[in-house]
Amino acid sequence: MIYRCLPQTVSRIWGSLPPERKGEEPVGEIWWFFSGTVLEDDSGNRRKADEFFPLNSFPLIIKTLHAARDLSVQVHPGKDRTMPVKDESWVVLQGSGRIMHGAVGGTTPLQFKNAVEDGSVESILQYINGEPGVFVHLPAGTIHALGAGLTVLEVQLNCTVTYRLWDYARKDINGNQRELHVEQGLSAINWETMGRATEVSGNYLNAGSYCMRKTGSGEIKLKPLEIAFLPEQRQCFFADSAGGSISTTSESWIVGM
Repeated sequence: MIYRCLPQTVSRIWGSLPPERKGEEPVGEIWWFFSGTVLEDDSGNRRKADEFFPLNSFPLIIKTLHAARDLSVQVHPGKDRTMPVKDESWVVLQGSGRIMHGAVGGTTPLQFKNAVEDGSVESILQYINGEPGVFVHLPAGTIHALGAGLTVLEVQLNCTVTYRLWDYARKDINGNQRELHVEQGLSAINWETMGRATEVSGNYLNAGSYCMRKTGSGEIKLKPLEIAFLPEQRQCFFADSAGGSISTTSESWIVGM
C-alpha cells in the first residue's frame, strides 16, 4: 500500500519561508519523512511512520532545506562507523549559491580552531557551486554548510547529533548567540579526507545504508519501504511492506533502505 506523508515544518534562523506564527523565526526545514511522520492512505486512514519498523530501528530522515542565509558550518559523528553515525546527502532543487565543505590542504585541527577564534573559518573552506541538479554526498566526518539562496532535498541517517563549528557570530531571534561545539567537532572531522564532501556524478547514489535514484514522470513502482519525493508536486509517498505504484507528472527522487 502507498501512503502520503504529511509534512511538518521547522523554524530556523536561516530559513527562507514565512514563519508559521508571528514572532517566530522563518521556516527553514520541511520534514517529509521521520519517525513521527503521519502517513495517510487513500481512504484517509492514518498511521505513524515508526509503526512500520522494529523498535528503535527507524532508519532515515528526509527533509527539504530552504536557506535565505548561510547555515552554520558543522560536522556529524561516526567517521569510524562507531555509533552514533550520521551520513547525509543533498540534491539541489532550486536556487544558486555555495556549498561549503572540507578544509584546504594542509589545514590542521589547531589551525581550524584558531580560525574559529579569529572568525576566518570561511577562508579555509572548499566550495562547490550549488545549482539545480548538483548532487553531493556528506559522509560522517565531513565539514559542511549550505549556502544562502539554495533549496535542497536532504536524506540523512536517523541521528540528531550535530557539532556546530562556526555560526558567523550571529544571534537568534532572542539576541542569543548559538552554541558552538568546537572540541567535539574537531575530533569528529575526518582529517584523512580534510573533511571534504563528494560530488556525485549522475542520478544514483549507494551510500551503504540508503540508496537514492532519480526517475522521470509517469508510473513509478515502489519497492517495499521505499520513499518517493516529488519536488515539483511538493509531495512525498511511502510504500509499506507490499510496495505499490504512484503516478507522477514530473521527475522524482526515490530513496531506498
